[in-house]
Amino acid sequence: MKPTGYKDVRDAEKGELERERIRLWYVAATRARELLILPRLDVAHSKSAWISLVDLSLAELPALDVMHLPLNKGAAAAGERNDQTRDRFAQEATAIADLHRRLLWLAPSRDEGTAGPIITPEEAEIWKGPGDGQPDAIAAPTGIQGGRERGLILHKLLEEILTGETGDTLPALTERARTLISSIGQAVVDDPAKGLSPDELAGCVARTLALPEIEELRPNLLPEFAVFASETVEATEHVTAGITDAISFSPDGSARVVVDWKSDVLPAPESIERYREQVRSYLRMTGSDRGLIVFVTSGEILHVSMPT
Repeated sequence: MKPTGYKDVRDAEKGELERERIRLWYVAATRARELLILPRLDVAHSKSAWISLVDLSLAELPALDVMHLPLNKGAAAAGERNDQTRDRFAQEATAIADLHRRLLWLAPSRDEGTAGPIITPEEAEIWKGPGDGQPDAIAAPTGIQGGRERGLILHKLLEEILTGETGDTLPALTERARTLISSIGQAVVDDPAKGLSPDELAGCVARTLALPEIEELRPNLLPEFAVFASETVEATEHVTAGITDAISFSPDGSARVVVDWKSDVLPAPESIERYREQVRSYLRMTGSDRGLIVFVTSGEILHVSMPT
């Protein structure tokens, strides 16, 4: 099934591929310093053939004249003698292997090396109230439909507020939420139980920013902050890379608090524990004192610290 716009994207891709092949032709042709030899074919060639991409006016170019070249082959210079032995080869191979740097990339958001990712895509769900198997510490307003798109917009709004791109007033947040909903091809609805509601999204973000712990950190809170760490484990360098939703720094420049926004409407206990592990990874990477998992839908905050 070809979605809307497929033909335009496909044509654009073909056009870019053709331009890239022409650029390669230019590189190949301009690398010749004294002589460039091209074949002049006496058969018809397809339009997709390399020789058809650029009009080189081959018919007007002079043929290659080799009459001035000697008929006899020149004597090849004697090459160096190869004194390689099996023992010497093994020694060199061992030396190369010892110098080889083994590198393993890890990402907390994907939980490399485990059975599944820490963050799994949220399924659309409507929560009507407390139910069996839900954690007592996390509660959310009733009648809200969750999902990946809702999480993306909430994260985007929080990021833009912290960067100053969007105002933190309800009208500004509502209008920006409406724009973001339309930009990802979703319908704007009034009832949050039926989809993405600008009023509900704006209110959710405003309540989150008004939380006392977030309000205290906000002046020094940087959004979407990239963090990296490296350690050697059994001769392999483990490099961890990630992007924190937000991070706060102390006056001396050291990382203080890592903040992780979560948009889940009804997080399962196992999801909450995986979120804790993700934040602990960021604490290890940054050396932060503590982390906050902020469930923006319910306004609940879970504190995370490194085990003693």
